Amino acid sequence: MSKKAALYIRLSSEDENEGESDSIKNQRDLLHGYLADHVEFAQYEILEFCDDGFSGTNFDRPAIKRLLDRVKRKEIHCILVKDFSRFGRNFLEVCDYLDQIFPFLRVRFIAVNENYDSSKSNGSSIGMDVAFKTLIYELYSRDISEKIRSVQQAKFKKGEYLCAIAFYGYVRSKEKKNSLVVDEPAAAVVRKIFQMAYEGVPFMEIAVTLNKEKVPSPLMYRRENHTDKGRGWKIAGDQTVWTSVAIRRILSDERYTGKLVSRKRTKVEISLKKTMTLPKSEWIVVPDTHEALVSEEVFQKVRSKVKTKSMTGWTNQPKHIFYGKLKCAHCNHSLQRKLLRKEYFYRCEAGMAAQNEQCQSVKLYEQTLTQTLLLAIDVQIQLIQCSLSKEGRLEKAGDAITKLQKQVKEQRAMLDKWKLAKILAYEEFCDGKIPKDKYLKRKEEYSKSISSAEALILRWEKAVNQKNLQIQEDTELQSCQRFASATELTREMLEEFIQVIRVYNNGAIEIVWNFKDYINTCIPQ
Repeated sequence: MSKKAALYIRLSSEDENEGESDSIKNQRDLLHGYLADHVEFAQYEILEFCDDGFSGTNFDRPAIKRLLDRVKRKEIHCILVKDFSRFGRNFLEVCDYLDQIFPFLRVRFIAVNENYDSSKSNGSSIGMDVAFKTLIYELYSRDISEKIRSVQQAKFKKGEYLCAIAFYGYVRSKEKKNSLVVDEPAAAVVRKIFQMAYEGVPFMEIAVTLNKEKVPSPLMYRRENHTDKGRGWKIAGDQTVWTSVAIRRILSDERYTGKLVSRKRTKVEISLKKTMTLPKSEWIVVPDTHEALVSEEVFQKVRSKVKTKSMTGWTNQPKHIFYGKLKCAHCNHSLQRKLLRKEYFYRCEAGMAAQNEQCQSVKLYEQTLTQTLLLAIDVQIQLIQCSLSKEGRLEKAGDAITKLQKQVKEQRAMLDKWKLAKILAYEEFCDGKIPKDKYLKRKEEYSKSISSAEALILRWEKAVNQKNLQIQEDTELQSCQRFASATELTREMLEEFIQVIRVYNNGAIEIVWNFKDYINTCIPQ
């Protein structure tokens, strides 16, 4: 089996200031040039992993995730990058990989422009120069990010629209950079929605009307007109429909009055993708930046109705503990939380808006759901306790690892012995101490022994990895026992135990557990 070398290439918007030298093409040419100059890579299988448009401040990048996943499976033997900043700009994480993870997994790391090759480190830790360069890259990235943020805010204050995709009812102008013009087909729908709401039509009825008239939802409209920029937004089915939530979102958007509202959210930390909502006092609002689709008078009257609806509880509650966990079993859309006569329940708004008969009957009261889940989780905890204690899985796995590691150590000693014997046989042949036919026979025997030993070592190391994974999974399961006899359902419990809950129109629910593959059926005594 040939060894594999991975070329990792990365480019993001923050690198544009560094010029053409960091382009995808030039990084690729540089790395292939390095391979061509080093004959040792002639027998390697060359793989390429490329992240185009992703920041190096964290490792939440699709290509680097695939690469590191293959590294963990010991499928990659060498990684080549242009410089350390391509791999990452986070000082602690980069140093951790270079100093701990890659040496442990026996992965060679090469940064061409830095003249760094881990195979020449002789097992020592990374040098001060490498650590210092990595720290400089992180500080540089933070400085660039702050400058970009300052430039963006200056443009926001001038009324420039910087999003790649225009919001529903508008398109980006082809004549004037960073400005919007009316998209008449979508704008007509927006005007109709505001007019119906102004006349007192309920939001759900507006959604039902649009669906009956087969008006495409905003997402489907963008896809039909190829204005979604190829974005892969996750949706429940093949298409989306109008819902009261979508109607309320449009009726609450003051940008339809001709204002540009920016900086409603900001990053919590530069190296993270997580954002936080800013108070309204910190928003950047610029009037008369684009043509209005609705007058200020109509918007204010409609918005007062939106607020009234919210006050009565007929609105989304995005922070309830079941948020994102409850799905309609018939259309796979998320269920919405509603309040009626001081009692919360969940229903499929998308199905109701689309007049789907199966979905219209989907309804589940929160109190019933909570009690059912508490009971189901308690049963799962008992199964976990029974399974782990009855089989002694953690202890058995630990003993198995110790035995396998001992076997690997012994087999490595035998491997070294066979390799040495093969070398000595060759020396004896060269010195004329043994004839050629005898040497070839010994060589064949030693080669078979070497191959057999290497195969055993590979198999046993794989078994050790599997046992370690089992221990990790069982330890996680063991930690679930802290929720035993819980009397209150929390979001933490839902995250720990449940992947998704599907609700049927007959009141039945289907729970998809996070650990369903690891629990053996076991009835407690």
